[in-house]
Amino acid sequence: MTARTLLSVRLRRVATFGAVSVITTLLDFGLFNLLVFSRALPVVAANTVSYGAGVLASYALNKRLTFAGGGRDRRSQEVALFVAFNVAGLVLNNTAVALAAWAAVDSPLFLNLAKLGAGVATWLFKFLAFGRWVYPARPPE
Repeated sequence: MTARTLLSVRLRRVATFGAVSVITTLLDFGLFNLLVFSRALPVVAANTVSYGAGVLASYALNKRLTFAGGGRDRRSQEVALFVAFNVAGLVLNNTAVALAAWAAVDSPLFLNLAKLGAGVATWLFKFLAFGRWVYPARPPE
């Protein structure tokens, strides 16, 4: 594979991961705001549910689009690693949202900014971790 082809593949992967991230973030934020501001769930519970919905969509879309052809031989190992990395992101996200709720008494703007900041902080880490450990490239046959 030439350097130009490798760069093209990497740029496509970053762009696809970014597009998947936008879709799953919209799902996450939409559900989060619906649950919080309809008072259906407390802030951290709503964040856990909405983040979980985003994680499910992220797994399906990243498996099919971003890292197509990659992955582990054992699906259970792949899913376990994916979940583990996302649980770390959830802890950061829940911490940010809980602190924002405590500091700003459920201000919609502050809650969403805290959630967005935590998401941005985990984005690059998850991209690198997914490509290396969750969906490693399979050697050509």
